[in-house]
Amino acid sequence: MNAGKDLTAKQTSILHFIHHKISQEGRPPTIREIGRHFGFKSTGTTRDYLSALAKKGYLQRPPHQARSIKLSKPVAFRIPVLGHIMAGMPDLAFEETEDYLSLDEFISSEEKQLFALKIKGDSMIDKGIHEGDIAIVKRQRLADTGDIVAALMDHEATIKILKKKGSDFFLEPANKSYAAIHRPFSILGKVIAVIKRF
Repeated sequence: MNAGKDLTAKQTSILHFIHHKISQEGRPPTIREIGRHFGFKSTGTTRDYLSALAKKGYLQRPPHQARSIKLSKPVAFRIPVLGHIMAGMPDLAFEETEDYLSLDEFISSEEKQLFALKIKGDSMIDKGIHEGDIAIVKRQRLADTGDIVAALMDHEATIKILKKKGSDFFLEPANKSYAAIHRPFSILGKVIAVIKRF
């Protein structure tokens, strides 16, 4: 079962931290470990969050036991949707989470450096990427020629195909109506999947 919409962003983060600790270390974190990770100044704050999660049915806390947190529901990994990205002319990129996509727990920890972007524009239609689609992007600074990447240019982001001519890299659209982009850019990540909603 996924972490539901009844949770706040902070509650969701704490729940995922507990899940990560259990899956990676085989035991839940202590109250102090949770507080330290999230920068809480008192254990009371951590206890309040845990109590709220327990009331909502996401975990159990047997009294007077160290490391006694137990998850009541399996927590699915969720990818943050950071906003829209142009698949046309570049647009301003703001890293502001506006939604989440929930994925199954089988995704390994190595694959969890992901974020999602909603597509705007039509410059990638020949690759089957259309306005309204959601691109799943793996955070990485390097990519191979021919990869579809999310790139940043002077605070403007776009999704294009990474190309190379001689020693110069450039960004190429998948629509003949658009010209290649030869401005300096940095790679935000590689597009590894596109989700279509009908």
